[in-house]
Amino acid sequence: MRLGLGIVGVAWATVVLADAGLIRTHVLKETDTGIATGAGFVAGALAYVIWFGDAGTPHVSTAEGRRLLSARTLTGVRTVELDALASVRRFAAMGRYGGAIDELRLRDRHGLRLTIGRNTRAEDSIRRAVVRADAQPFGASVKVSRHARSRLGLEPRSSVPRFVHLFFGVWVMLAALLLPALGSYTVACFLAGTSAWVSTSGR
Repeated sequence: MRLGLGIVGVAWATVVLADAGLIRTHVLKETDTGIATGAGFVAGALAYVIWFGDAGTPHVSTAEGRRLLSARTLTGVRTVELDALASVRRFAAMGRYGGAIDELRLRDRHGLRLTIGRNTRAEDSIRRAVVRADAQPFGASVKVSRHARSRLGLEPRSSVPRFVHLFFGVWVMLAALLLPALGSYTVACFLAGTSAWVSTSGR
């Protein structure tokens, strides 16, 4: 995960610096800060996916008495230990074509993160892991949001209406994409010695 984020960060910074340098040396026009802006947009999307470990089909297994949940992510196969879960969060957002994104975001005590979609076997394993942890002495339980408990069929459940979660999720995704793009644009303008207004208006 850290390697993937590092590669994205270096590539992002390289494009921004190159864009600003080419503008400052008049190889590119002052309005060409869109290159850096696009790099920020792409870097934000990749960093978002890598950080949360957006995964394909998850697989539940047991190794040396440990219950594991593995899935392939953008940076390779990632495995979280169900018996060492630290937190379970649920992310929901309005999707395209009237659909909806509904994911569980897991983090274990080793710092590994994994995000899974709908999968009955994986959810059953997560539910059992949470129930086992809840039954342990104070301090051993997993931090599970009410929203996640609603999906896992556990109490207490979230009382927040579903559309609120979906609406909030959209803004979270937009922020993850637009803030890095805006940051890249601002930095490129600063390094190129131009202003945001000039770059936007083309004057």
